[in-house]
Amino acid sequence: MVNYYNKHLFISKTKLAELAGVSDRTFSRYLSSRQHILEAMGVSRKAQLLPPQAVKYVCEDYCIDLPPELQDQRVLQSHQLYQKVVRELQLTTFFDGKWTKITEIPPDF
Repeated sequence: MVNYYNKHLFISKTKLAELAGVSDRTFSRYLSSRQHILEAMGVSRKAQLLPPQAVKYVCEDYCIDLPPELQDQRVLQSHQLYQKVVRELQLTTFFDGKWTKITEIPPDF
């Protein structure tokens, strides 16, 4: 899954641990091993909320997929790949037990 990070959304360490499927303690140990990188981003050791750039780094480093409600949907919907997939889905239909490509869009569509 590709994450479309919301540039204005801070996410808690607890929520990221939950999304990663690990305990808070395990996630805290992981973060402490990356503390020098997080401090360079301006994140203190005691911060409960991570800023967007730190969320991006942690998600990419720890392979966390953000749920859609935590992503920037405007960026997702404007992405070329998303638009191509939506267009292909709009042009195909399941007919008589197989997928069929629609060659003409009826005027009343």
